[in-house]
Amino acid sequence: MRGNETKIVAFSSLGHFFFHFHELAFPALAIPLSSYLKLELQETLKLGFPMYLSFGIFALPWGYVADKFGNKKALTIGFLGIGLASLLLFISNSPIAILICLSAVGFFSGIFHPAGMGLISIGATNIGSALGSYSIAGTLGLIIAPFFAGFVNWLAGWQLVYLLAGILAISCGVVLSFTTIDERRTPREKKTNETYTLNTEVAVLILFFSIVALGGFTYRINIVVLPAYLELQTSFLSNFLKTLGLSNPHALPTTAAGILTSIIYIVGISGQFMGGYLADKKDLRYMYLLYYAGSIPFIFAMAFISELPLVISAALYVFFAIGVQPIENSLVAYFTPLKWRSTAYGFSSVLTFGVGSLAIYLVGWVKVNWNLEIVYLYSGALTIIILLFISLLILITKGKSIVNT
Repeated sequence: MRGNETKIVAFSSLGHFFFHFHELAFPALAIPLSSYLKLELQETLKLGFPMYLSFGIFALPWGYVADKFGNKKALTIGFLGIGLASLLLFISNSPIAILICLSAVGFFSGIFHPAGMGLISIGATNIGSALGSYSIAGTLGLIIAPFFAGFVNWLAGWQLVYLLAGILAISCGVVLSFTTIDERRTPREKKTNETYTLNTEVAVLILFFSIVALGGFTYRINIVVLPAYLELQTSFLSNFLKTLGLSNPHALPTTAAGILTSIIYIVGISGQFMGGYLADKKDLRYMYLLYYAGSIPFIFAMAFISELPLVISAALYVFFAIGVQPIENSLVAYFTPLKWRSTAYGFSSVLTFGVGSLAIYLVGWVKVNWNLEIVYLYSGALTIIILLFISLLILITKGKSIVNT
């Protein structure tokens, strides 16, 4: 990989890491935060709604900024912005202050998807593999966040999590500001992608982005629920940790759930690696169908099982649910013209994270009226609808070759 391409993938991936770190650090801290703030769990989770909404709704204008002024500048703003917001979270001690600071995290995090993927789609030679690396970095954020949050909370409380995250993000922003990146298009980019336009493929684009929106909703359900669900439905690891005689035993269930969530997303990395590889080798539509179909039995199983079988089923679900990302992101690049690439990724993020943020309210409503297990039945039903939509996408694009190479 050339030096410039290495820098493109590295900094885009770092941004993706921080995005997903903050995405899961908050729900991983939801139970200790509930105790600190003296709120019910569903009320604490609602404090994250503006952050999750901001992840999506600001991605579109940030995508326009990236297309207009450069992806590197946008990424630098993102690093510095989430760093400052994290430092403010460190000193926050009320629900409204935490809500405002989390909203700022979401606002600046909205930069990372359109600017990062837009830069990769222009500057990477093998877009599927590069997007696979990018996706893996995001998953590392998901893996590290719950373990890091649980461990640091156990040592010193939830505030220190955001202090350390803020220092790291600001450091990345400073380094990037002094780094030279060439944002010119690589020879790999095909003109056929630029002619696959809104004027001729409106129905395809509407259908495709509907799938993106539904996928974002089901993705958000699992992100929001999983750490707390594991804390409530599994006890084998926390019981084992108690036998070690560790201090602060009341924090051990949160720590154990964080460790299990991290393990689950480690499995997901292999799905993303495979998804990136397949995205460069096979028809993107059929790989899209394959990954969503593979997730269905495991998402339904999670509603009925607990302890170790739940962890195994969750890991297999996540393998497919996040492994599909490089495939879906490759389809965004295929369906959209180069000059609006970052904006297109911004629109995709609006659907994935903006619409997906409504999952918080679905989770709260289901918990009040039934229990968290039922959430996964809803998610499974939505995944079946996604599968039907992808089948329709394949049907109406019959005769086309939709590949990266």
